[in-house]
Amino acid sequence: MLIVVVVAIVVIVSGAAAYIVLTRPATQACTLTSMNPLIFDQPEKPDSLDPHVTFSTPGWGIVQQVYQSLVNYNGTDYQTYVPVLAASYSHSPDYFNWTFHLRQDVRFSNGDPFNAYVMWFSLNRALVMNQAGSFILQENFWYPGLNYYSDANASANASLWMANNLNTWNFVNPTPSQIAVMEAGNNSFQVIDQYTIQLNMGAGYLGMIPYTYLLASIAGPIASAVDPAVIQAHGGVTNNTNDFMSLNMLGTGPFVLTNYNQATGYLLSPTPGYWATSDAAAAPWNNIIQPARSSIQIDFQPLPNLAVSDLKTGQVAGASFAYLGPSTINDLKAAACVQVQATNLVFGSTAGGWWIYMNQGVAPFNDINVRAAVVHAINYQEIIDVAFGGFATRWVGPVPPGYPYYNPANLTPYPYDLSLARQEMNASAYPLPNGYGPTLNYEYIDLGDWAEVAQLLKSDLAKIGVKINPVGISLDDLYTIQTQDPTTAECIAQTTYKGGPFPIGQEFYTSDYIAPDDWTQNNAISYGSANMCMAGYANTTVDNLVIDAAGQSNPANLTADYTAITKAMYDNYTVAWLVIPTQFQVTSPLLKGFVSNPMGAALPFVVMQNTEYASAS
Repeated sequence: MLIVVVVAIVVIVSGAAAYIVLTRPATQACTLTSMNPLIFDQPEKPDSLDPHVTFSTPGWGIVQQVYQSLVNYNGTDYQTYVPVLAASYSHSPDYFNWTFHLRQDVRFSNGDPFNAYVMWFSLNRALVMNQAGSFILQENFWYPGLNYYSDANASANASLWMANNLNTWNFVNPTPSQIAVMEAGNNSFQVIDQYTIQLNMGAGYLGMIPYTYLLASIAGPIASAVDPAVIQAHGGVTNNTNDFMSLNMLGTGPFVLTNYNQATGYLLSPTPGYWATSDAAAAPWNNIIQPARSSIQIDFQPLPNLAVSDLKTGQVAGASFAYLGPSTINDLKAAACVQVQATNLVFGSTAGGWWIYMNQGVAPFNDINVRAAVVHAINYQEIIDVAFGGFATRWVGPVPPGYPYYNPANLTPYPYDLSLARQEMNASAYPLPNGYGPTLNYEYIDLGDWAEVAQLLKSDLAKIGVKINPVGISLDDLYTIQTQDPTTAECIAQTTYKGGPFPIGQEFYTSDYIAPDDWTQNNAISYGSANMCMAGYANTTVDNLVIDAAGQSNPANLTADYTAITKAMYDNYTVAWLVIPTQFQVTSPLLKGFVSNPMGAALPFVVMQNTEYASAS
C-alpha cells in the first residue's frame, strides 16, 4: 500500500509507499496557479501503471483513478464498503462464498463492455501474472480444481492452461463451452451468469477458512477490472509483466490518462461519457463512483524544498513528501496559504508502525532476560521528543492502533525503567558490569532522523552492557535482508550483506489493506517477512491463532485470539515496539471535496480524486 509524510520518516505500505498532505485555515487571500487541472507535487514515480503489477503508493495512487474494483472503502470509513463495479453483494452463512451482482451499464473508456466474464478474466490474470501484490488474492483463491498447496507441476500446468484461455477467448461473447468452464463449481472465481460472479474461498495459502477481511483485500488494485481485448492485442497474459500495460491505461474509472511522461509527471482527465454518471446521481453517498470534477496533474518533484515553496506560493493544490521532519511541519503550519492538520492515529498506523527486532536465534537475544532488559532500557519519550518533535505515539503490537482488535487487553507499552532493565540483565547469562561482550551490528533505514534514533538507542543500550554499531541501509536493502538466500535458505539479515549480520535492527510495516491479520501475518506468524529472518520468533500456538483469527467472524472469538497473540508476544519481549508517527494532511485551503481515508493511496490520503475541486469560497 504501502503516501504519508511521516513526521520524521518515510513510510511504505508493504510495498506501497505512504505519503501525506497537510491542512489549516489561511489568514489572507490565497490563490492557486491552476484551479483545473489541480496540480500536485509528488516525489516518487509509479512503479507500474498496470493494476495487477503496481505495488507502490505512487502506483496505487494513479491506477485507482482509472481502474475500478468490485467494491471500495465507504467514504472516510475504513471498515465498511460501497459497491463499485458490483451493484450489490452477499455472502453465504458460513462466509465461504461471496456473490457479486454486477452493474449492467459499465463500460471501459473505449466503449468495451464489462461483465462477469471480464471480471473472471481480470481476477485470473492477476493470479497468472503472479506479481508482488498477487499474494492478496492467493490468500484465498487458486486455479480451478486445485489449491495453493497442490502439486507444483499441476499448478504450473494450470497456469499455462489459464493463460491460454485468457489469451484466446472472446470475453464479451464467449462460446457455450467457454462459459461452462467459467461456471464450473471448481472455480475460485465462478461465473454464475453474465452479470453475476461468485468468489469461493478456501483454495489459497490460508487454507480452508472463510477469510474475515475479504472486502478489504479486494478493494485494492489487484482486483481491478481490465479490458481483455486491449490486453490480448498488446502482448497478452503471461507469468510476467506486460510492457504495454505498464505504460498505458484503459479502465472503467472516472479518469483517463491523457499524458504520461516518465520523467516529469502525468495528467488525468475526466472520462468522456463516463458510465456511472446516472448511477452516481442516484447514489450521491457513494463517492467512489462519482464523475471527476477536475483534471488532476501530478508533477514529479523530488526536492522537498521546492515542494514546500510550491505549496506556499499556490503553485500546487497539495504535495507529498518522501520525508517530512518536525521543522518543515512547523514551517508549513506558519504559512498563510497552507492548511496543516494532524490526522487520526489510524492514518499513522496504516502508513507504518516501527519497532526494534531482536533475533531470538542468536546470542544474546536467545536469552529472554536480555530481551526484557532491552525493552525497558529504551527511553521512548526521548526518541519521540528529539527525533519526532513530539509527533508520535507509543504502541503495543502486533496489531497497530486504530485497527480492529488492537491490544484488546489494554497492555501498557513497555515502560522506560533503567533499574528494571539492569535487574533483567543481571538475571541473564550476561550480568553487569560486563554485560554482553561483542559489539552487535544494528541496521537502521538511512533516512531522516533515524540516524539520530540509532545514536539514542546506542546510548540507551550501552547502559545495560549491550553495545551496538549502527549501520545505515537503504529501504531497498531492508526489503532484501528480510528474505532468505534462494540457494542456501540462509536469512540474508544474518549474513555479511550490507555490513551484517544484524541480530538487532529497525523494522516497520505498512498496510496493504486495513485488517489486523495483514499485520500478524507479517510480524507475528513464524514465517512472516518481518519475523522469520528478523525477530526469529516462532510460536506454534501463535501461528494457529493468526490463521484462526483470519477466518473468524465472531467478535468474541476474534477478541480472544488477538488478546492471546498480543499477550504471548508481549510476555516474550519479542520486539521493542517503538512508535506510530503522526501523519498530517497538507493542502491549499482552496482544495475542496477530497474524502480522507487512512487506506488512501493518492493525494491527499484519498482512495479516489474524482470529487476534488478548487474553490475560492
